[in-house]
Amino acid sequence: MTEAITTGDGIVQVAYLHPEQVSHSWHDSMRRMWEFDLEHGRISRQPLNMRTGSGRLVPNRNFAVRLFLEKTPHEWLLFIDTDMGFEPDAAHRLLEVADPVGRPVVGALCFALMEAQYDGMSGHRFTIVPTMYKLGQTEAGDPSFCYYGDYTDGMVTPVAATGAAFLLIHRTVLEKMRADVGDHWFDQFYDKAGDMVGEDIAFCARLNSIGVVPAVHTGVKTTHHKQIWLSEEDYEIQRAVTVPVDPALPPHIDLGLSLASLASDEHVHPGGMLKLDADLDRYRQIIEATRPEVIVETGTRTGASARWFASLGIPVITVDVSHDLFDPSLTFPESPTVWFVRGDSADPATFARVRELVAGRRCMVSLDSDHSAVHVAKEIDLYGPLVTPGCYLVVEDGIFGHAPQALRDRHIPGLVGSPLDAIAALLNGNPAWSRDIAVERLTPVSHHPAGFWLRLEGV
Repeated sequence: MTEAITTGDGIVQVAYLHPEQVSHSWHDSMRRMWEFDLEHGRISRQPLNMRTGSGRLVPNRNFAVRLFLEKTPHEWLLFIDTDMGFEPDAAHRLLEVADPVGRPVVGALCFALMEAQYDGMSGHRFTIVPTMYKLGQTEAGDPSFCYYGDYTDGMVTPVAATGAAFLLIHRTVLEKMRADVGDHWFDQFYDKAGDMVGEDIAFCARLNSIGVVPAVHTGVKTTHHKQIWLSEEDYEIQRAVTVPVDPALPPHIDLGLSLASLASDEHVHPGGMLKLDADLDRYRQIIEATRPEVIVETGTRTGASARWFASLGIPVITVDVSHDLFDPSLTFPESPTVWFVRGDSADPATFARVRELVAGRRCMVSLDSDHSAVHVAKEIDLYGPLVTPGCYLVVEDGIFGHAPQALRDRHIPGLVGSPLDAIAALLNGNPAWSRDIAVERLTPVSHHPAGFWLRLEGV
């Protein structure tokens, strides 16, 4: 950051938009902020309060900026939404890291509720996301804002965009933007996909266009008052998040979101495949990276996952005690070959047949049959050595090791232990194996925590 440069009176002008009602958390936070400022004298006691009805958010944000520039002499504009809660020193802490030249736009750490899925009872489930965004690309190759992902606590973090719920902006930025686009600081626009961009993201897009990089101070915390639907499943998920986690296998996914996807059957596909799209993406990436010549799968069920593996152009050996659930209507690629082996995957005789079919080819293994700890441990013992060094052993559904009993019983009644127990006993700390944490972190949601293991060369 550059040295602080005095370009104004140093005073913060607060602006807020309200529909006649405000959250109590906001009201009390504002009171405490002004009390804190009595000893500092940095915040104007005359806020710009804009009465805002339906459809007036954008023009009233723009009008607040106009009033700030034309009717006040102050240096900084601080937007605070009226459903936010914050610490008394939040504005002052942003001022400490802000700079008119080096860091003229900085926001607090805020969170939003994003609609995740229909709950089956005319309501919706939501997921919590930080309002921090980076610049990515759409499938068509067009630039697009996307979620920032994991952030470091207590850091001033440059971002491509953030929200305007608690946002400090220097006067010179707004003047420069006015010279560039007129009084249209927060005007929305359509992206190339035809979707409307929100007013706060649109503002950040204009910041980018004039060479200003916004930042988020993740040490300045806020709360966001919202209304949601609550159900027994949400209660179970909340309980699940408090389940003790084995310190030897710390999760690198969002357990709450992952358990929610399990509770809502998000992993159920037409044709009977029980795999999350995010986990299929993980499979696709490790297969492309390691190029196995054959995939061994335990747990055939309907044959849907065997068909999916085969669609990637790789021969598949799939094992199950029974093929009664196999759906003969599923079509398989003419090439490669899919072998169906009937038998208990933990039986050495069944394994011998599988090893014979592998015939020394470069091999990846996916364990997705009986998820009890004892059975998975037997599979790891048998099939682990079958994995070629440089290829993966994937132990599926470790999520049950984090699930509350009600959720376990709903999916696998009577489950004793979980795949996580077998992983902790046989793979974690084993010099022949390396846990691929980068694969786990590809998305916040997975049903296979601690489930992706790379066999090491020469061990």
